[in-house]
Parts: sequence; structure tokens; C-alpha cells
Amino acid sequence: MGLSWLSDAGESSRAHISCALKEGLSSCLSGRGAFYPWAMSLALATHPDGTPLKVPGSPPFRCKDLSKFAGVSFRLPPGDSRLADIHTGGSAPCPPMENLVGMVQAWDRDAEWLDFLDPQAPNHLSSLLERDLYLHHLAPYLPATGRVLDLGGGVGRMTTALLDRGLEVELVDPDLRSLWRAVQHAAGRAGRLDVHWSTGEALPKIKEVDAVLAIEVLCYAENPARILKEIRTRMAEGAVLLLSVEARWGWATSLDVAPGSLGALLSDGVVHIPEDRWVRTFEESDLRDLLKDWEIDWIRPTHFVPSGPFEAAAGPVDLEGLLNLEGSLAENPHTAHLHRAWTAVARVPSRR
Repeated sequence: MGLSWLSDAGESSRAHISCALKEGLSSCLSGRGAFYPWAMSLALATHPDGTPLKVPGSPPFRCKDLSKFAGVSFRLPPGDSRLADIHTGGSAPCPPMENLVGMVQAWDRDAEWLDFLDPQAPNHLSSLLERDLYLHHLAPYLPATGRVLDLGGGVGRMTTALLDRGLEVELVDPDLRSLWRAVQHAAGRAGRLDVHWSTGEALPKIKEVDAVLAIEVLCYAENPARILKEIRTRMAEGAVLLLSVEARWGWATSLDVAPGSLGALLSDGVVHIPEDRWVRTFEESDLRDLLKDWEIDWIRPTHFVPSGPFEAAAGPVDLEGLLNLEGSLAENPHTAHLHRAWTAVARVPSRR
């Protein structure tokens, strides 16, 4: 990544960024390792008027120091140069990035639904229940201490749970508006956080992490195999990959199904609604093929109910009831294929 984005910054902002980069390089060379150059870090963030945000400390930052920045629509240098134009209303350079075009439009139209961590959001409780379902499956594999990369973490659905465990989180997302909310929801929590405006194909050069979350990410990606290669270079020895992707059949009868997408169910399973969404759905065999160079602990069908085809029929339910329903639907031969997601745990093969 070059420095062309500096030309758009004000004089004080350019000075701040240059200083941050020099300090980051010094930290990297001295072994302190707190900041890496070109990392699109909050250390480089500016206010909308171009003045430096000046988050105290070094990245990842203490969440207790983020409270004064909650609600700030900060600017960051994008790690993937395609993002800046989309953020300001431009078109997508390829079909998978039309998801971001749809996000930009949705923030203007339905912001209360997108920021579902806000207790006033109409989907707040259902989104937390869906998160808790993921955590039921994945929490045993999270490190007790250490660092986690939350790829495509959005407004912080998983990040907030990680921070509450006292972990260091590197949150990467291609939607800058989501990162604004993620910082707001992280403020005051335990743990440490840095955010990066980028894609999985252009991950920041961060310190190695002990776990990677890629929840509902690879199915929206232009090149999921390339993203997995990028992820591997950021993982420490023994680190674990926790992921989910959209499943092949359950989406078509879910509450949020896109009108006009039935053809995808009957053909290749790629849902494409121009300027709204692009989704690659997976059979289990597809996911196993994608992870062929990884050691797979397990792959499970999940989300029969939350965001799935049986959400309306299930009605209000708590986590215990949800787990019972999920188990019954997975075991029933008539419903076993009607789930919204595949959830998986995988590792880099041991270095021998």
C-alpha cells in the first residue's frame, strides 16, 4: 500500500500520520511490536475535519480509553484502495463487492437495523441470541488470554464478547460506518482493540494472533482461498480458525431472502442482486474443499432457527430452547438440509 491517500489529508493530519508511521516502525524494529506500519490503525485516524484523533497509548488500544471517541465518524486510510469510492457512494468494481454498495445504502435507509448492538434496535435481542449460538459452538476454542483477529467483524457482534473476556482484538471490516459503531460499542469494556478498514484480501500487517474469527465472511468474498492464505500468515503456532459460511439450501425460505433470488436456489447457489448482495452458498463438500490445506476439527450445520428457515415457526425462544430446536432439526431427515450456516473449526497443520 502506498501513501497516495495522504494527499487528501490536511497538513496537521499528514504530520500526525507521518509521526505515527515513524513511531510504528521504531516499535517494530525495537521489538516492542505494538504498532506495524501500513496497518490502517486507529493510530492513523482523523476527525472528519482532518485533525488527528489522537487515541492515547499504542495499538491495540485500551477500550477504557476509547470512550471520548464513541460516536465519532473518524477517517482511516483504507487498506484496500477499492473501498474509498464505495464508501462515498461509488459503484462496486466486482459483483462480490456489491454487498458493500448495499451496506452504504442500508446505512442511509435502515441504520437502526444494522446497528443491532444498540439496545433500541428492533433486532437487538435476536442478534444477541444468534451471537450466543455461535459462542456456544466456538467459545471453547477461544484463547483464555491473547490476541484475536475478527475478520469482517462489522459493528462488533463478536468483538464485544471477545473484549469482555479481556482479549486483544484486531477488528478488520470493509465498511467504515460499521467500524465507527464498533468503536462506540467497545468503549469502556475490558480488553484492547484496534480497527482496520480493509478486506480479507488485504489484511493489515499485524502481530500474530492466537485465533481468527471469520463469521459469515468467506461466502461474501471475491476470493475466499486467497483470504485463507492471508489469514494463515497472521496466525501464531497453534492458532485456531473459527468460521461460518452460508449454507446451500436454508437461505431460500429465511425471512430476509431477497425477492428475485429463486433462480440461485435452482442453479449454482450464488445469490446476486445487483447493488444489494452477492452470496456464495456452500454444500459441506464445498467447505471441506476450501479447507483442504487445513486440519478440520469439525464442521456443523447451524442456524436452522436464527436467520434461518424456521425462525418464524420457532417463535420467541431462549438459548436453551434454541439449542434443543437446533438439535432436533439437525437430526430430522426431512429438515437436516434446511440450515442457514455451516460453522467450522480448523487449524494450520502442525509444523514438523
